[in-house]
Amino acid sequence: MRIRVEGVEVEYDSTPALREVTVEFEAGKVACVIGPNGAGKTTLLKTLARLVTPSRGVIYIDGKDYRYYKPRELAKLVAYVDPHISKAIPSTVFEFIVTGRYPHQDLLGAGYSEEDLLVVERVSKELGLHHLLGRKLDQLSSGELQRVLIARALVQEPKVLLLDEPSAHLDLRYRLEVLDIVRRVTARFGKVTLIALHDLYLASLYSDLVVLLGNGRVVAVGRPDEVLRKDLIELVYGVLVEEVIVGGRSILIPVDLARSS
Repeated sequence: MRIRVEGVEVEYDSTPALREVTVEFEAGKVACVIGPNGAGKTTLLKTLARLVTPSRGVIYIDGKDYRYYKPRELAKLVAYVDPHISKAIPSTVFEFIVTGRYPHQDLLGAGYSEEDLLVVERVSKELGLHHLLGRKLDQLSSGELQRVLIARALVQEPKVLLLDEPSAHLDLRYRLEVLDIVRRVTARFGKVTLIALHDLYLASLYSDLVVLLGNGRVVAVGRPDEVLRKDLIELVYGVLVEEVIVGGRSILIPVDLARSS
């Protein structure tokens, strides 16, 4: 499984959001998409999920132009985790997670199959949610809700997993817990995983590939040590950073705004 993005451009009301984006993603690897607000991180993920239509360029999923996948076919391949799902949805954890099985269900609406229920049970156990299946969404903590959102995506059994800021609004423990789950699932099941992140340190910890966006363009692509460099971060983010070594790992810490002379 491989995703190839070739010359993709996206516009919102004639304003460019992505410009000539060309990049490739491989199975079994976690790719973190970083960049300042408005750089195009969410737009890239939504474009890959076919929630946004590019004005130019082509995206290939498993060697096929993704425009030619039927909606149900694409839903079996790609899962997008929307970070803005409201806990006010009047459903239990089970009822919410099992809706992720819709691409695999009978078109005649025969209900959930035994296989659907087995997949939900397996995924909920893997993510430590089995004891929460009967609980209402509005009774969950932020960390529990993030795991539920990921579980709903995983029961789709997709080959491509797209996560937009999965660690947002979480405390330190839950940030690591959620990203640990994502990395483990990616490696174990050979998924193509893209994560939009603001936290550069987490990107350095959990990514195999980093894509740095600036003003809708790809500024750099490569291993974390190749992209998370002082010169590139200062250029794209407009801040001054200091590089410190913690546990043998380089960490970039913002210390001031970059000021023009």
